[in-house]
Amino acid sequence: MINIKIDSRHVVPGDTFVAIKGSIVDGHNYIEQAIKNGATKVIVSNNKKYSVETVNVKDTDKYLNDYLVKTYSHLFKDIKFVGITGTNGKTTTGFMTYQLLRKVDVKVAYIGTIGFFYNDTFEKTLNTTPDILALYNNLLTAKDNGCTVVILEASSIGLVEGRLNGIQFDAAVFTNLTHDHLDYHKNMHDYMEAKQILFNNLKPTGTAITNVDDKYGINFVGPNNLSYGFKESDIHCIKHDKVFRNFTYQYKGEKYDISSPLFGRYNVSNVLASIGILITLNVDLKAISKYYSSLKIPTGRINTIDYKTNKIIIDYAHTPDGIKQVLSAAVHLTTGKTYVIFGCPGNRDKTKRPIMGRIVNKYADYFIITDDDPHYEEEMDIINQITKGLVSNKYEIIVDRKKAIQKGLSLLKENDILLILGKGHENAIVIKDKEIPHNDLEYVNELIAKENA
Repeated sequence: MINIKIDSRHVVPGDTFVAIKGSIVDGHNYIEQAIKNGATKVIVSNNKKYSVETVNVKDTDKYLNDYLVKTYSHLFKDIKFVGITGTNGKTTTGFMTYQLLRKVDVKVAYIGTIGFFYNDTFEKTLNTTPDILALYNNLLTAKDNGCTVVILEASSIGLVEGRLNGIQFDAAVFTNLTHDHLDYHKNMHDYMEAKQILFNNLKPTGTAITNVDDKYGINFVGPNNLSYGFKESDIHCIKHDKVFRNFTYQYKGEKYDISSPLFGRYNVSNVLASIGILITLNVDLKAISKYYSSLKIPTGRINTIDYKTNKIIIDYAHTPDGIKQVLSAAVHLTTGKTYVIFGCPGNRDKTKRPIMGRIVNKYADYFIITDDDPHYEEEMDIINQITKGLVSNKYEIIVDRKKAIQKGLSLLKENDILLILGKGHENAIVIKDKEIPHNDLEYVNELIAKENA
């Protein structure tokens, strides 16, 4: 463990505390608390002197970044790094590949939205791409546990903020680029350029693994290129069933059959991306194919519950394309009606809200709009933006997410499907500065258990 902290609550005697000035919290306000907790050195940018060794720098964030890269990055030279970027599909692709490598006894770590996994151990993470200090601590843990491969989800914001600095990649995967995070990146071009940072950090021998079905794919290239998709490509899906669970792909003239626990066209793309990673790591494709059917679905990604004659699906889909993909696939799973519960988070990209409303209106027979982390926005302001311009009589508004889920279950009759979207694996609803415990999957199971008691 690196004896540097950026959160005063985690300081132990002998630590160095770096006061980072964030967009919401300024670490300089917690220097005295860090010293009280045992910090023996502080790095600051306010030109003040404290009761312990004090180093004043122009930019504490840059100082920390440079120090970590200089001090620790060389320790990871023998690890093969795989970075995955894209609007959607990072978690499914990364977690799937992690599991497959474990099945052939590769010591591997995966760091992403649903946590930090190394070999068969799990730890929680706070962000898709952790801050650089948390990441380097994770990498040291992976190294100490003998991991030879590390799979990283590379978010656009994480890339721009330098959270992956000091890492050179053996493989970089581009899944897709669709509407999201435009509150941060301003436009799609800037969003694309943020994703390209990953590919700029490929090793001279590194491989770019790119989705040819995405119009932005041509912009993601490297020293070596490996394409995948439904269009003509290196890893080419040539046949599939109606719900895209069983399919055949071709690579270098050889055909391989895959049976997946996932459904939907977009998840075939995720499987093909994982195959691209395995190719770069010289894994035997025939030997690995049999393992796909036994993979665990990532928490909050199309988790399916059988309820009487109906199906309930919990999914993290929270972008226009993500919602379109999961809904267009789910309608093939039922002979009954399709119901949807969803919302949009506050203090995030507002431009996607009415687009998501129109997409759900197109695919659902009936839907409920509810809370999804309003943060510091008013719930009804968010909901009014979702419904802006929507001419429809097939939805209702239930702000309380628990009550919305209760209503959703009550609507189900025979062979219907209910999709609860947006929260996925998350364990709280964030309202202002409070986190209210809630998990969609757990709550649905709780309701069903009460009903069956």
